[in-house]
Amino acid sequence: MAEEENKPEQRKKTEKELADELLKQNILAASDRVKGEQLIISQAGDLERQREILQTALSNIDDPEKKFDLYYKGINRLLRAHLPKGPSNKAARDFIYEEKNTFLTRGKRIKKNGTRGGDGRMTYNTDADEMLQIIMEWIMENGTMVELFNKLRDLNISKGYGTRSF
Repeated sequence: MAEEENKPEQRKKTEKELADELLKQNILAASDRVKGEQLIISQAGDLERQREILQTALSNIDDPEKKFDLYYKGINRLLRAHLPKGPSNKAARDFIYEEKNTFLTRGKRIKKNGTRGGDGRMTYNTDADEMLQIIMEWIMENGTMVELFNKLRDLNISKGYGTRSF
């Protein structure tokens, strides 16, 4: 008799478990339906679906032409044009270039033997954009070499890259 009384309770428990399982499956199925899509309004005013993963993937692709433009036509050209020229200012320029390259290589400082272990020209575009903005602000503010050095040094310290040790 005890066995017969437990069977209806077990059956009810199984039905409840089945209902819970069905609810879980419905919730998961609903989340899969909208996964990776976003509704946007087009320029024509129409409502369209856009695949988010495609936009994210395409926005993070490295662009060699942009990288070249940022480094050579932006950062390098501006520094060459606005830093003092001549052999008497070479040491000061080198201090600024060291801080610039440390930032662009994400903390790789030049060693005593002259190697760095990274190339600032091959930096992430986001880092190059940030460096270009700092340099442009410095130029627009008519800043001094000391101000630019301090900005770059403080940026490197804030990122955890430290200071030059020799």
